[in-house]
Amino acid sequence: MLVYNPAMQRILLVSDDPQVITAANMAARANGHPFRSERNLEAGLLAVREWRPALLGLDLGIGITPGGLAAVLRDSEIADRVGVVLFATREQLTLVGAGVKVDDFMLTPADPEELQVRMSRALWVRTGADEGNVLRRGGLAIDLERYTVSVDGDAVDLTYKEYELLRFLATNAGKPFTREALLNRVWGYDYYGGSRTVDVHIRRIRAKIERHEPFIETVRNVGYRFLDDGAGRPNMSLGEQ
Repeated sequence: MLVYNPAMQRILLVSDDPQVITAANMAARANGHPFRSERNLEAGLLAVREWRPALLGLDLGIGITPGGLAAVLRDSEIADRVGVVLFATREQLTLVGAGVKVDDFMLTPADPEELQVRMSRALWVRTGADEGNVLRRGGLAIDLERYTVSVDGDAVDLTYKEYELLRFLATNAGKPFTREALLNRVWGYDYYGGSRTVDVHIRRIRAKIERHEPFIETVRNVGYRFLDDGAGRPNMSLGEQ
């Protein structure tokens, strides 16, 4: 059983509005999510790379232009990896183009209780998991709150990096990742080991969890991906193991 307790679903807010910051902080911590705020876009983008949040809140009140917003959403560290919730007045929302796609929006001034629901929904849509939930596929269960893994009800003993690698792939089900991308996302930018490290960890994970069915697929000439349920995310059930 895993005994470490890493922060799993971090929430980052980019805003200089004290009311928005307070509301987002209250909403995030009510669900047990680590929270961080930055007051300008430059610092926010740096925090995305260093802190790796699961959800990013962007307050248009800091002066983000429609073109600037589109550029942020195309950023390789955000697109298809980080959920995005926009904070804006009704007037500011009218300036956002119809082609800009985000996970949700929140009218300001922000209500903490409504924001708590919207953040949870955005995390669900983006990662397929929410606080207190268990990712399930076949006999595999990944408890993202307790940081445990089981197969057919039996606890699986994974190392820290094995769990982090499995968790990352499972919460991005169906998306292939190169070995280099997995090294960056799981081991971090300061890791200088070779890509063979990923292969070794994948082999160990498979040996521990793939007793009767496959969960991780090798994508030829690319890397690996977690098999989805046909809907682009793991088959998810709520509740306890």
